[in-house]
Amino acid sequence: MFPVITMAIRLTTDECEEQFQETNADELNWDPSDGMDNTWKYDSRFAQGWLRIIDLREGIVLRIDQSQSTDRILIDSCEAKCHHIVCCFLLSGNAQWSMVSKTSEPLLRYATGQYCLQSNGLWPKTTEDYTIQPWCSVAVTIHPKILRSFAVCPENGISKSLQHLFKTSSQEIFACSRDIQPTMATVLQQILHCPYQGMVKRAYLESKAIELIALVLDHEVAVQQGDLKETSLKPDQLERIYYAKEILLQDLSNPPSLSALAQQTGLNEFILKRGFRQTFGTTVFGELQGYRMETARQLLVARNTKISEVAHQVGYASGRAFARAFRRQFGIGPKAYQKTCQ
Repeated sequence: MFPVITMAIRLTTDECEEQFQETNADELNWDPSDGMDNTWKYDSRFAQGWLRIIDLREGIVLRIDQSQSTDRILIDSCEAKCHHIVCCFLLSGNAQWSMVSKTSEPLLRYATGQYCLQSNGLWPKTTEDYTIQPWCSVAVTIHPKILRSFAVCPENGISKSLQHLFKTSSQEIFACSRDIQPTMATVLQQILHCPYQGMVKRAYLESKAIELIALVLDHEVAVQQGDLKETSLKPDQLERIYYAKEILLQDLSNPPSLSALAQQTGLNEFILKRGFRQTFGTTVFGELQGYRMETARQLLVARNTKISEVAHQVGYASGRAFARAFRRQFGIGPKAYQKTCQ
């Protein structure tokens, strides 16, 4: 359940957009040469953080939001036509939508480790509710005509398992929350830590955005065909999963085994593994590996540390093994990455 918070800021969609101020890309070490890569800062009275919007090409937009609100935020929006299909991956934070339509009053919630999938169509009157937490999300919006262009046989139309994602302007949108899958989590990290600029950056990010969409479509087909069943953790199990993550990341050079972690948190191994996938979008080892690589990346950026020293600090006895893992995570070797940050 979402915590009850007494203080709240209530805004309309237009008022929310007015809270942003354009900032200089140099300030955040991104790509100031790309006029289609824009960064917007939140008004400090509203939140701390920024929103980065990258128009990759007509019909594909990438949005990266990293922020911390000062109060609970309620955003009211009116009925409107939505022309794009949207996938918003939540890496940190909680949100819920209260939707009021002609036929139903569904409540959609998504939290850390989940993504919200939304079709095009008629957006109903909604209230979006964001709790006070560090927020990090990556969203891809794509025009339906681009997705339709991938159909093997356009004359046969879209697969029945995906037809609910393509609505007319008079049909109410489809919206749901799903668990971020391990393959998606890897791509999300690659997007967040893109090491390139200019033309190479744009090609890289567009390929990753399309890869994310492909993974979402594959997952959606499996859900619609009944191959996957979305399950929820009990509140006490969720609390234990977060505790397990704390224990797992305490000592990168000597992490606990899966059985030891399960024993320390009072969970069986099946619940522990399932819980990590549902909550963090990855396996237990995948969470450890991702944290190791992110820690290593920060060490490489922060100071001119030897690769062998960074490898040792994140739990690798072999510099060669560390370099392979780093390249697999970010698509670039640690030494090359360090040079790009100098």
